[in-house]
Parts: sequence; C-alpha cells; structure tokens
Amino acid sequence: MVRLERSSAMFTIIEQFALSFFGTVAFSTIINVPKRALIYCGLTGASGWMTYYFFMSWFGDLIVANFMAAIVIGIIYIYLSRKLRLPVIILNTPAILPLVPGNAAYLFIRYAVQGNYQLSVSYLMDVFKVSGAIVFGFMFVNLAEQQIRRQRQERARRRLKKKAAKEKAEKMKMAKS
Repeated sequence: MVRLERSSAMFTIIEQFALSFFGTVAFSTIINVPKRALIYCGLTGASGWMTYYFFMSWFGDLIVANFMAAIVIGIIYIYLSRKLRLPVIILNTPAILPLVPGNAAYLFIRYAVQGNYQLSVSYLMDVFKVSGAIVFGFMFVNLAEQQIRRQRQERARRRLKKKAAKEKAEKMKMAKS
C-alpha cells in the first residue's frame, strides 16, 4: 500500500482541493445558498483555488494566478447558473472566497495601526492588485459571454429574416400561379 506523506505533492493537491471545497461550502451555508447548489459552489470555489494554486506554482505571479482563477470561476458559474437556473451571484460570491486577499488586508490594517506605513502600503497594494485581478477576470468572462450571446442572437435574426423572405417569395409565387 502506498503511503502518502505530508510533504508529497499529491497529498498537498488533495489537501488544497478539500480545504477550498469545504471552506466554500461552509461559507455558502452561512450566506444561505440553496441546498441544491452547495456542492456546485464548493466545486466552483475549489476549481478556482486549484487554478490559483497551479498558476502560483508554475509562474509565481500573484496577479496572473488570481486573474486565471477568476476566469475559471467565471466560466463555471455562468454555465452552472444556466444549468441550475440560479442567479449568478449565488454561485460566484462563495466561489471567490478562497481568492479573497484576507491576510493581506489584515496585515495592511495591522501595520497601519502599528505605524509601519511603508509595509502597510505594500500590503494595501497587494490587496488592490489581487482584487483588481479578480474583477478583471470576471469582467473578461462576462464580456466574452455577452459577445457570444449577441453573435448567436444576430445569427438567429438573420436565419429568421431569410426564412421570412423565403416564405414571402413562395407566397408571391403561389399567388401568381
């Protein structure tokens, strides 16, 4: 039997997934997400966190990792909101919980109170960067989704116009004969 040690990569990945999943589900219950959506919220939050975790491991860039995680969360919550027929806010609010820069915000306040303003501003900038990356990730997904929806609607309109013109031509042809 293979024994997983605490330092093994697979154990760390499973641990990261499980903790982000259960943390998201716990927060979802606090904010009264419907029971049928709890698992989906947990999976969305865990997927976002795993994306963040892998991008931080590969690139080490906080902004890129949060941006990509927000994109993954955005794609999943748009799909699930349609599938489950739930408002988007029910799925995306708990899902961003693992990405929220809570520690940096805490350290910003702590160092500001202690009078260490240089370190305080440094943490404040981290909070702004991470928050901005999350916002731009969501905005990117929403804009892409709106563009896709507009293109589909335009195609459907063109098809209907063609169909109506074809039917009108057939009626004119029938009327002439």
